Amino acid sequence: MGLAVVAIAAICGGNWWTSTVSASDHDESPLVKQDAAQDITDLYVFNSGDNKTTIIVCWAGFNDSRPQPDDAAVYDGKALYTIHVDNDLDNEADLKFYWRYGANAKDEIGIQWEGIPGADAPVSGPVETVFDAGTFARVWTGHADDPFFFDAQGYLEGLDTGTVSFMSNRDFLAGYNVTAAAIEIDTDVLTAGNSIQVWATSARKM
Repeated sequence: MGLAVVAIAAICGGNWWTSTVSASDHDESPLVKQDAAQDITDLYVFNSGDNKTTIIVCWAGFNDSRPQPDDAAVYDGKALYTIHVDNDLDNEADLKFYWRYGANAKDEIGIQWEGIPGADAPVSGPVETVFDAGTFARVWTGHADDPFFFDAQGYLEGLDTGTVSFMSNRDFLAGYNVTAAAIEIDTDVLTAGNSIQVWATSARKM
């Protein structure tokens, strides 16, 4: 199975606002730097075995509006996140998995997922908990160590010298955190037997 992975934030219609980016990274436009909940840092897609594929979206990492390391996740009730999956390579999403956050009367935060195959209705559950989302998937969201590695010193040395300089023990993002959402889903349901393209978007209700 081929996995083509793209992480973007796109423009949505109606009253949803986002800023457009062309790749997953840890530095953004001034507008996104002021809104950690909208700052998608990375998208990961990988085969997790036994006919399972895992997709992880991270946000609220290295961002000017939020000191790092932070001590809590960013669950913004006005944010809408979407994973888009193109499984026939026409550059149009064939599947869209949506999630958003909310709180109950006890101020307990939860997440609601929609659009997951095998789940006819929206699926809700508490944060920081793995739970089933229909017949073919299970989901999780929570506060996590930033998995992205970047040797900033080596990058700057490479610019100065023209020689690749990289050391595995120099991680600029070590100790930094992100908020993440993950879905593990049956591979045949996700891909329909084809190669896939995957991208993620964030939007805000104004």
